[in-house]
Amino acid sequence: MSVFHLKYRPQRVCELDLPDVSEKLKKLLEAKEIPQTWLFAGPKGCGKTSAARIVSRAINCLKPQGVEPCNECINCKEILKGNSLDILEIDAASNRGIDDVRSLKEGAYLSPSRLKKKVMIIDEVHMLTREAFNALLKLLEEPPKDLFLILCTTDEEKIPDTVLSRLSRVNFTRGKEADLTSSLKKIIEGEKIKIEPAAVKLLVSKSDGSFRNLQRSFNEIFLEVGKSIGVKDISEFLKKSGEYRGEEIEDDLMKNLGKEILGKLQKLAIMGANFGTLREKWVDYFQTKLLSFYGVGEKTTEGLDMVAVMRWLSLLIEAGTKEKLTELSQLPLQLAVVEYLGEKKGIVVKSEPAVTEQPQTVPGAMAGKEEKPKITKKSNGKVSLEEVEKKWSQVLAAVKPYNHSVEAFLRAARPVKIEDGVLVLEVFYKFHKERLEEAKNRKIVNTGLVEILGEEIEFKCLLAEGKKIVIKEPAVVSALPRTMTGKEEINEIAEKIFS
Repeated sequence: MSVFHLKYRPQRVCELDLPDVSEKLKKLLEAKEIPQTWLFAGPKGCGKTSAARIVSRAINCLKPQGVEPCNECINCKEILKGNSLDILEIDAASNRGIDDVRSLKEGAYLSPSRLKKKVMIIDEVHMLTREAFNALLKLLEEPPKDLFLILCTTDEEKIPDTVLSRLSRVNFTRGKEADLTSSLKKIIEGEKIKIEPAAVKLLVSKSDGSFRNLQRSFNEIFLEVGKSIGVKDISEFLKKSGEYRGEEIEDDLMKNLGKEILGKLQKLAIMGANFGTLREKWVDYFQTKLLSFYGVGEKTTEGLDMVAVMRWLSLLIEAGTKEKLTELSQLPLQLAVVEYLGEKKGIVVKSEPAVTEQPQTVPGAMAGKEEKPKITKKSNGKVSLEEVEKKWSQVLAAVKPYNHSVEAFLRAARPVKIEDGVLVLEVFYKFHKERLEEAKNRKIVNTGLVEILGEEIEFKCLLAEGKKIVIKEPAVVSALPRTMTGKEEINEIAEKIFS
């Protein structure tokens, strides 16, 4: 039995599922001078690799039909079978270092063994290290005349601007309903399957805009049900395949239902759910929610706040890196849930933390002194300085996923007392004090304090004039003189903290 997403993979430019991509590729291939360096950017499952393979045949075809490969000549057949030594597909996620790129460059300068042009397709190129990108840059600037480079990525934001500026870009997007339906109907007609129109609509709506997800899901349903498929069949399949929607996990996190969430994930594991796919759906859902806070898309007023969404997204991304390290596919997500909810119940931030007014400099006798911040909400007095000091490293760990810089500034400060229910932090540099007192950063620190201490407690920063800072970290102990100012101060403390 054929696998649908392979059997019905587009073989020509005109067959690509995204019309905009098809038109862009036609224009580039019709150009008097075809670009030698390309960037295919877009989400998973939208056809980037298929398009790259079509381009590799189009530029090597012996009997091209306009911009289309004939798929019949010896060159096309060799590429279609995956036997050509001149078409190289490289996974940058597994070959991301400078030595890997150097090896790639050595091969790039060798002439094609048989085809007219050598094509290197680098998938997930954003995973390359900075050093590897630098090594690749020279090849992109002056590629050999018989070499084509096609870089594919799901996260172009991680690619340096110096690299992006040397690439001809083709944007891939999630499939629209009409495009997804059209792609699915090719399989329905090709396999002579009878399916209710409502079933098609339901399956398309659950595909997250991914052609590959859609085709794989339909393949599984077909193998399970046969050539007659109804809405009920689709609904039952979705229930068994790990349908735990973003809205549902968000609501469960808001209610601090750790036991229930872990139980659901365990049940899905028993049913054989694909947790990689589930995690990707959650990332898509919460990424959309994050953008809405900045006015991109429809803004939501309910659910987790922005800081909580940022923290949960960070944990989901981290879970993705652990998926290949364990045989228990549900474990990375379960760990993410446990870390998010913390050791105590009831500490998930459900509302905006209190924000204090910024300290201001006053004239006259108070010139050069900081006015005491006005506090809108104080501790109820249960938290002691001893407890704060004992758990300070945990506070730093809680803050870090939100913003590494804020965590670093806190690491260069120390709690000294609790005064009138307000935590006083001794800060050794004016630059750090100013950054910590910014509203957005204050909010992050407040969130970390709540998560670890289980209670809302405000803080204020006092500048320690004439003192030295001692940062107590493994293998990092520094004494920085207070006399440094400006750029010198920032560079020195950054070097000590981030090294």
